[in-house]
Amino acid sequence: MTARVRPAGEADVGAVAAFLHQRMNARIPADTWRILLDYPFRPPEVERGWLVEDEGAVVGFMGTIYSDRPTSLGPRRFCDLSSWYLAAAYRGTGIGDELLRSGMAKPGVTYQTMTARRATGRKIRALGFAILDDARSLFRPGETEEGLRPIRDPAEIRERLTAEERRMLDDHHGLDIHHAFVESGTGQGTWLVWQRKLKGAGVAYHDVLHASAYDFLSAHAAAIASLVCVGETAVLSIDRRMMNAGDDPGTVETIPLPRWYRSIDVAARDVGHLYSEVLLLDQKLP
Repeated sequence: MTARVRPAGEADVGAVAAFLHQRMNARIPADTWRILLDYPFRPPEVERGWLVEDEGAVVGFMGTIYSDRPTSLGPRRFCDLSSWYLAAAYRGTGIGDELLRSGMAKPGVTYQTMTARRATGRKIRALGFAILDDARSLFRPGETEEGLRPIRDPAEIRERLTAEERRMLDDHHGLDIHHAFVESGTGQGTWLVWQRKLKGAGVAYHDVLHASAYDFLSAHAAAIASLVCVGETAVLSIDRRMMNAGDDPGTVETIPLPRWYRSIDVAARDVGHLYSEVLLLDQKLP
């Protein structure tokens, strides 16, 4: 074997997409896999993931989905690690670990992965990753709060967003996610972004992907569930890092696969679920 690890470029998009479709998950069309390498918010100077090549053939890949996001410390670059896969014949040779390390080697970047299997979790823990969250709060519709209202009109939502938030909104145009601005009678509120997917026994999870004001979300979570949840089995699902101690925690549920991250300065609460493979591939958060 003469396998080597190298960054993926524009010329590799078709071959990598075909490899992931044929080897990793045939239920995802090759055209959808292409999005991992050619997503609309990709900074122009970054690679399109990392691949393992042997005599011109793609035999492994790991996606690196970069984004520039606002945080409490100012703008920071993030990278969502995705779709780490190596053909069976190359496993156990060390090339897979080299692929993994190559995809998380940039200094100053906050790395995250929301879909790592347990074996991958053990590997990335050794590379400095920590658990971002392993539990979430669930709220079922029912509780109401006077004066609290959702604004769903796109133009009205946009008016209430900062310039940076408008860019985030535009970056996710066309993806299967939902938006509202939830406002109280006193004028306080939060921009809320969520994904609705059926999980388990047909429960409609409304997973919070981002909130512009987590303190507001945490304080009003039960009432917000009644405003945004759709379906008899619906729940509003909020990762625990997005909640404040002392607020109603709802029903706390263990996340089947923990979320992981590595950062030199970004706080856990600043690591959301936008700009991720889950949204680009229209998958479910574990």
